[in-house]
Amino acid sequence: MNRKSSDNLSVAVLGLGIMGRAIAQNLEEDGLLMATWNRTACPDAPQYTPEIKEVLNKARFLFIVVTDGKAVSYVLNLIKPFLREDHIVVQCSTVMPQENIEFSHQVALTNATFVEALLGGSKVAVVSRKLPFYLGGDIKDVKCIEPVLSGLSSSIIHVGEVGKASVAKLAMNLNLAIQIEALCESYAYAISNGLDDEQYFEVLRNNTGWNYLAEYKEPKLRNRDYSPQFSVRNMLKDVKLALATDKTSRGLTLLKKTRDIYASGEEKGLGDEDMIALLKMIQPE
Repeated sequence: MNRKSSDNLSVAVLGLGIMGRAIAQNLEEDGLLMATWNRTACPDAPQYTPEIKEVLNKARFLFIVVTDGKAVSYVLNLIKPFLREDHIVVQCSTVMPQENIEFSHQVALTNATFVEALLGGSKVAVVSRKLPFYLGGDIKDVKCIEPVLSGLSSSIIHVGEVGKASVAKLAMNLNLAIQIEALCESYAYAISNGLDDEQYFEVLRNNTGWNYLAEYKEPKLRNRDYSPQFSVRNMLKDVKLALATDKTSRGLTLLKKTRDIYASGEEKGLGDEDMIALLKMIQPE
């Protein structure tokens, strides 16, 4: 495998959850991955490097793929003493828009560069290299990271300055959160009233309601496979972020009800399972 550090496309992935590990694996296959790091040791990860200073010595592009704003802040505090002018911090974690604006200010004080690169899909999209990226930052900085992202993504969308990519990601996820509950309710209604899987999905595939989300979740619903592509807990976190930053005049009424459903799912022990585990609350097994 030919490493490409010589042409300055060296990458480190900081955070090895579902998404971070999948992204790291693709970068490893592309010969771009120089280091990975995680708050909890992951020696089985490709290019795992436990010392944060060594991670930054190895790589120019620093992908942060962690759970929330608190975790991003933790990682930034670790790496700031070692940031160089040529480093580009690629912040992929879903946080509030204002948080990424503040993070960008912190990085700017070190003379390094900050770009939002929010992930518009689940593990399935990462593995298939069809993961959309919503980018926020100066256009010249966005152009710098495109050669790295091009092998990971079918769609790289620059939505504006830092903060706007977080808005885009939260807008998309509140839509998905509602759709997942609707899909589970539709499926449960059909099955409980006598349709089988073949009948239900044949009808759905020929209905205007068919979309990529339904396509991704069809095999999981058929097999009652609740292994997480995107977990109930993580979606609940994003729903809460959307509600916390809502500026609409009437409020997001349906999203508030959806939040309560996801919160109930977490309370019932479904937090680490895929979002389709909401089905268990509609149609117990």
